[in-house]
Amino acid sequence: MFDSILKLMIGDMEAKRGYKQMVKRVDALPEDYRFTFRKIYKYVYTTGAGIGSDGGITLFVDLIDFFEASAAEGKQVLDIIGKDVGAFVDELASATASHAEYLRETMNKNITEKFNKNGDSSWRTSSNK
Repeated sequence: MFDSILKLMIGDMEAKRGYKQMVKRVDALPEDYRFTFRKIYKYVYTTGAGIGSDGGITLFVDLIDFFEASAAEGKQVLDIIGKDVGAFVDELASATASHAEYLRETMNKNITEKFNKNGDSSWRTSSNK
């Protein structure tokens, strides 16, 4: 119970650690990548594009991985994402959402198969019967 109260008061410490690690990785990027990442970050949170149940962390970590690899190869940021950055972000968000949808469908299928195989439908609420 104390853990629940603590999480409610200060938030999830693991999520905060993950966020701080993400910020450190962004800060280590070359200036043009860092600037672009921060603008994309603001765009994503302003539009809500790509923000799934993890708060967009998957999208941002994937983007940081991509930026780190591209910067290591000496590529310019606009050469890899194009001049229509909004379209790039929308496509990236769509790919992230598609993966999340796939995971959601797989989870639902596995749970449904488990309970249907055992002949147990008691897990359903009365409104779902």
